Amino acid sequence: MTSSTQDIGFSIIPPRRNRLPLRGRDELVETILRAAEPPAGTSRAPEEATQILWGLGGCGKSLTAQEVARQLEERGRLVWWISAKDSARVSAGMREVAGQLQAPENQLDLAWAGKARSPVELVWDLLNNSPRPWLLIFDNADEPTLLAPADGQVADGTGWLRQPRTPNGLVLVTTRDGRRDTWGEWSTMHLVDELSPADGAQVLVDLAGAAPGTQAQATRLAARLKGHPLALRGAGTYLAEANRIPVGTSRSSIRTYDDYRAALDHRAGTSARRNGSSGFDRAVRPVVQSWEISLDLLANRGLDQARPVLRLLACLGDAPIPYAVLLDPVRLSASPLIGEIGEDRLRDVLRSLADFALVDLGVIESLPAQSPVAHVVTLHPLVRELIRDLPDVVTERAAYHELVLDLLDTLRLRDPDRPREEEFDPDEPDKWASWHVLAPPTMGAVLDFLDGGDLPRLRPDLLDVALDLARLIARYILAVGLPGQAEIFLERCLAGCRRIGVDLDSRPALSLRHERARAALEQGHLSWAENELRLIIPARENLLGREHRNTLASRHKLARTILEQGRWRDAEDELRDIVRAEYRVRGPEDRDTMTARHSLARAIVYQGRYADARAELTEILEIRLRHWAPDHFETLTVRHTLDICRLREGEVDEALADLREILSTDAAKRQVQHVAMIAARHTLAECLIATGATAEAEKVLVGVVEDRRRILGDDHGDTVRAEADLKTLRGA
Repeated sequence: MTSSTQDIGFSIIPPRRNRLPLRGRDELVETILRAAEPPAGTSRAPEEATQILWGLGGCGKSLTAQEVARQLEERGRLVWWISAKDSARVSAGMREVAGQLQAPENQLDLAWAGKARSPVELVWDLLNNSPRPWLLIFDNADEPTLLAPADGQVADGTGWLRQPRTPNGLVLVTTRDGRRDTWGEWSTMHLVDELSPADGAQVLVDLAGAAPGTQAQATRLAARLKGHPLALRGAGTYLAEANRIPVGTSRSSIRTYDDYRAALDHRAGTSARRNGSSGFDRAVRPVVQSWEISLDLLANRGLDQARPVLRLLACLGDAPIPYAVLLDPVRLSASPLIGEIGEDRLRDVLRSLADFALVDLGVIESLPAQSPVAHVVTLHPLVRELIRDLPDVVTERAAYHELVLDLLDTLRLRDPDRPREEEFDPDEPDKWASWHVLAPPTMGAVLDFLDGGDLPRLRPDLLDVALDLARLIARYILAVGLPGQAEIFLERCLAGCRRIGVDLDSRPALSLRHERARAALEQGHLSWAENELRLIIPARENLLGREHRNTLASRHKLARTILEQGRWRDAEDELRDIVRAEYRVRGPEDRDTMTARHSLARAIVYQGRYADARAELTEILEIRLRHWAPDHFETLTVRHTLDICRLREGEVDEALADLREILSTDAAKRQVQHVAMIAARHTLAECLIATGATAEAEKVLVGVVEDRRRILGDDHGDTVRAEADLKTLRGA
């Protein structure tokens, strides 16, 4: 070791693993070993020379790297382990590497003093020219910029982390950062995920032995602990100690795998959350203590807000949380739970929580980087579950509910007449990707609030916020064609309203009932939907008036239930009245007016007046193309209805060509399982049958039947019709 590194006290010797075997990582270790020493007669791809192990903290990335280091060291390789937690460790470690590769001390002094060639270039020349095989490990590289060049990114490949240019070398990195653009295309990435129940059981048995129970019982506990190695180690350590020193004979003693799992399940119950369970507290203490100690350390470093922010995140739904949207520093600062916290402090808090493996900060790569919901913070499910049940969180649950709803309030539509592109409008297809991220944590928070059965103590207006958020979530789920899921969610919301004592004829509750009726309509429960809408409409008329947009929306859904029941003339009369009202209220080219006119055109189609329907649809399409993109989802559905007219009038080739074009658009491909696109595929099959392409038609119909059974159920009218068409085709 060079003198300078000795003075700093940084070792580059790989840490030695304890006596316990590494579980569940054999295949990953073998993959990395093959990259270091390819089988005879083969060569590795260039990107295999740099291996990235990434995943949540505590999942075994470093332990996996230690096992690789042990095996390669036994094979005679030089192995260096550099902590990438800060720049000083990286710099000192790489200087030591250069020293071990026989760089003269005076050359190192000049390079590190900035008086000669760059230290980075010096070390990597030595590495690439080394005749002896080597392994270089950067551990805990959760701040990748520490390995980047001064004026660039890690992916540039010109900083401390580079792609070896020699077959003798292999670089291995452990990190929480799993973004491909961070590490470059010249590296190979491996997710170090949670352990399978079988491997998790082995961890428990390694720690606790056979005394707590059988392998099968250990497997069930491992599954309950979600396979997180930190939780498994906590449980195994606890059970080992409980059986080594079996103090007491109380029935509440937790000494077996089943005892521990039962304590977890008991704690998850409402009464246990409120009243506590000393047996469970003892059982999970090793797990919780590790998190609380980390939070104490952050508080000692001036980040005392890390603890309440983590508790706040646990009160949202069990899903990635888009923090740029939902964690507004102004709203957070107004809460006594958090206190004054600006953007920089919030950023420090989130980063520090991630550094201590309490959360994971990530980017949803399927979204544009500039998307407000692309950057998310995620809690491990077990972390969330245990934190929600801590005594201080239970005591302040109402206050956390109120803060969560206040943060989520930013998602609500303030003014339906405001430009929709400024809103998180769940009815707009270009907002569905955002709602795909926003809905799960929001849904969890709303249901948690309503299931609590308590009205807000400090902010009664937040009940309206919760119900309006529930409405928006339901509209999103319905918009993407999942009426069954919408029904389940809305039933839970309405049950919560009844427990709290909400007037179900109040404006917010009527909105939920409207969406519930819409879910019934989309699932083909037409009589129920009609009866419910006939109760909702007069209630809305009394509150808002007959031509208020909400009343018109319920009238439109009623007309659709009549339409789907085959009472086409009655539906047409009602829809004409609604369209006239929409002209007066919203204008002739508003989206809602277009939707009502489309329903009117469908009523005309069903009555066989195809020329009249085509005239209506053509005008609707012209308006839509003036204001919306050609591949807007609603525009595609209008085109589909127009193709039905073409098919019925014998213009089969034109209908077939347009349907193929519709289904080839990006919008249709993104929503290929949407009921509207399944309907378009059904019409496509009809066109194929009409042209004699029966083999392709059968393939399409098989998919339509399968999708409708899964989404709408076996008894839905559309499912029955598709099955009948398929049976007829096969019979023919």
